[in-house]
Amino acid sequence: MRRSCFYLLLLFFCQIVFAQKISDKQNLANTYFEKGLEFRYDQKDSSYFYLDLAREYNLELKNYSQALDVILESIFASGIHYDLKTYKSNLDKMEAMLLNYSSDMTTEEIRFYENRFIYEEGSYYEELKNYVKAKSRFQKLHDIYSKKNPETLTYNDLSFLIYSTNLLASIYMDIGKFDIAENYFNKALTIIEKNELAKKEGFDRSTNRLLAQLYINIGKHEKADEILQELLYSYKNLYSSDKEYKNSLVVVYQRLVDNYIKQDSLQKAIYYLDESQEFLIENDPFYKQSLLLYGDILLKQDKNIQALEYYNDALRFYLKYRNQKPHQEVAKVQGRIAEFYLKQGDYKKGLKAIKEALGSSRVSTRLNSVEANPEPGEVFSKRQLLYLLDIKSQLLYATYEKQKDESYLTAATNTNKDILSTFNVLKKEFDSKLDKQFLAENVYPIFHRMFTFTYENYQVNKSKELLQLAIDISEKNKDFLLLEALRSTQASKYANIPEAVLNKEAQLRAEITYFEKEIFDAGDLNDDFSESLFVVKQEYYSFLDSVKLHYPKYHSLKYQSTSIDLGTIRRWLLKDRGTLVSYTLTDNHLYTVVVNDEMEKFLKIPFSDSDRQMIRVFYTQLSSPSVRTNEKSIPELGKKLFKKLLKTPLTGLNSKNLIVIPDGELHYLPFDMLIKDEAYLLETVNISYSNSIASLIELKQKQNVGQKNVLAFAPSFKGLEQKTTERDFGKLLYNDDEIQRIGSYYETEVYSDSTAILENFMSFAPNQNIIHLATHATANDEYPDYSYLAFSANKDSTRSNILYIKDLYNMSLNADMVTLSACQTGIGKLQKGQGMMSLSKGFYYAGAKSLVNTLWKINDKSTVKLMEYFYEGLSKGHSKSEALRKAKLKYLETTEDEFLKHPYYWAAFVVSGDVSPISNSNTLWWVVGVGMFSLLILIIFSKKGKDFRKTGLQK
Repeated sequence: MRRSCFYLLLLFFCQIVFAQKISDKQNLANTYFEKGLEFRYDQKDSSYFYLDLAREYNLELKNYSQALDVILESIFASGIHYDLKTYKSNLDKMEAMLLNYSSDMTTEEIRFYENRFIYEEGSYYEELKNYVKAKSRFQKLHDIYSKKNPETLTYNDLSFLIYSTNLLASIYMDIGKFDIAENYFNKALTIIEKNELAKKEGFDRSTNRLLAQLYINIGKHEKADEILQELLYSYKNLYSSDKEYKNSLVVVYQRLVDNYIKQDSLQKAIYYLDESQEFLIENDPFYKQSLLLYGDILLKQDKNIQALEYYNDALRFYLKYRNQKPHQEVAKVQGRIAEFYLKQGDYKKGLKAIKEALGSSRVSTRLNSVEANPEPGEVFSKRQLLYLLDIKSQLLYATYEKQKDESYLTAATNTNKDILSTFNVLKKEFDSKLDKQFLAENVYPIFHRMFTFTYENYQVNKSKELLQLAIDISEKNKDFLLLEALRSTQASKYANIPEAVLNKEAQLRAEITYFEKEIFDAGDLNDDFSESLFVVKQEYYSFLDSVKLHYPKYHSLKYQSTSIDLGTIRRWLLKDRGTLVSYTLTDNHLYTVVVNDEMEKFLKIPFSDSDRQMIRVFYTQLSSPSVRTNEKSIPELGKKLFKKLLKTPLTGLNSKNLIVIPDGELHYLPFDMLIKDEAYLLETVNISYSNSIASLIELKQKQNVGQKNVLAFAPSFKGLEQKTTERDFGKLLYNDDEIQRIGSYYETEVYSDSTAILENFMSFAPNQNIIHLATHATANDEYPDYSYLAFSANKDSTRSNILYIKDLYNMSLNADMVTLSACQTGIGKLQKGQGMMSLSKGFYYAGAKSLVNTLWKINDKSTVKLMEYFYEGLSKGHSKSEALRKAKLKYLETTEDEFLKHPYYWAAFVVSGDVSPISNSNTLWWVVGVGMFSLLILIIFSKKGKDFRKTGLQK
């Protein structure tokens, strides 16, 4: 009995001792864990040491969830210090634990840690700039949690959903897909708004920090400032009670400073940057960014020595932080230093710095020589590569100017070619029209500098190769978005892409357009439409990624970038012994490439703000019939503008047909109103226009399959039909007469009054060869895609009677010609890289081969006569440009009222695209009949001749 009691007491004592040991180990695990957290910002090795001890004790105690928590903190610490080797090692440990100990954890714990592993793995790949793998991880999490009701999500579920959504947005922002990024950020804010816990926990703050960075990137500085000021106030209050908010507060400060620097508000930038310094701790990872910002401010203040000191200090810290390895951030600082030396005129040091920057921009080894440039596929960021190559090109050209060593000029030319190659690769990666437009606007100044260097090189070495390079640069500077749209049909034809795939793309695009229009028309952000738009856009961009993967030939054909040589230009555009004049307008010069069937020119014409003002005054006087004092000044300005724009380009040339590729403000000019030798060009030259040389060639090559007749619309605007719209249109008194007279020359299918509805246009327009629209139109400068044409309202339908440009992006026309007999159909917002965003541009997207449109508001009555004469000329087999020229001249000859001869009444119409003649079906049969009759006569006379010769022989 005593022995039994003894064993029981011993067992009890052992349990106490064992329990004490367990308790001690747990205490040690907790102590080491706290120590690891204490050192994670400034002493990474100490942090790793203590966190590893904490993990080992928790594993020994079989506290697997706590051990996983420790690994997550170690991952966080390695992320702070950009220690990717330790980051990956911890990920491997976490994956092994999930495989080995999942049976010892609850289902809820396993689900949490497995999803957390996916999140951390995505973050690791994002740090490596492996966006494909990173995006797949975050997309997986997003798909899991976005299916749940946002109002009922728990904290952990919210964390996964909001963070994965924001990180997807951040990836898209990093690669320049700003449109998609903004959609994801807005999606995250919508989710947060629906969940009280999300608002309470401050998920909106983290999302808005990132959204503000997006707005800085795309130049919406006022929006960024509004968000950041609100965040600064919020984070200051939070920091006062919890120092854990330090990083978030410093990030907001630095983004605010960056935003002010970009707006040249340097005093504000200095104020906030100085204020932010009190929140930085010793060895703070954010210190290096502060140094870079100080350098930017000092450089803008022309405090060059101090700026360089800050840049060099920043570079030292960035290199240390990135373990002396190539990285995008290191290349950014080295690029700033190279740009600094460029501005200071120290080109030798600048070339050395840009060589280092280009080397750091690559994933692989550094570059071996100053002449070498990375391939676009080798770098962390193609957008950064464009920036660095631009700096290098400027340094090389500046060195040439200083030393007159042509090897630098050659190197600059080769770098310019690499810029074009990089741009060609980069633009293929963007699916959103908005993102492509932003890319074009950012690259626009680079192309202008390239044009300058190429011209100067051409003056030294007048080679065909340099002229070809000038044409290539000019074309990249023009409307590549339209060119891609024109090539889409051809790509689908030759890539053997299934009809179902093309239909799917068309369906998704139509849905996107529908929701965007609903939101625009509503005038505010409707939650239902916004949510639907997000979902369909997400599906659309995923679909396009799939098409790139499974139909690479289609993608390659659609976005191919081919060089347009002089032989191709002459073969397709100058068969009629015409002349092509392509303009590129920079800040101070007008670069002009002139080509005819025998010669070519490359010119630089001075072009100042006063020249731009002269165009604006000329346009105002042409388009304002009430200004009686301008009768003399119009010819005077016409002479001056001819001298400025065409005198030198056309010297030595005598072409009757002129193709103009305008740029910038030149889009506003009717060139036939310029005066040469005391006469308007209208009297002697057929003038047409195009968005670019490449798009014009594409239009020339396009085959029409429409019926050879006219589809004409003359909507009625009598007031009763306008109940479905808030827009107020005045009645057009003569548009019925206009389309009736066209019927004298072409078989015309007329829709007027109540039949001239949008539904009929959408149904019948795709199969017509000629489309004539005599209606109201409105240009929207602020939102160009929402410029529109008006149709008669349909009383039996709730559908709008408005046709937006945006609608035309989803239409497919086969028209040889579309005539837009309405106000300002050729005028809209000037956008860099796209030219004039007008209604006419929309019809080119839809598939029209040529357009007749207007440059200002037109008179309903005078247009009747002008259009009658125009179609009469077409029916006689004239080219479209010749028919329009002769129509204008005939109008002037037959109009007795001198007031109605003012250019306002007739000069607004211009023709663009493929101006080849249109064969009238009636004319065609007449020609065939005459031909057959002539052939019959020839046969008869031939037979009689033979009989005569036979008779003569017999005699």
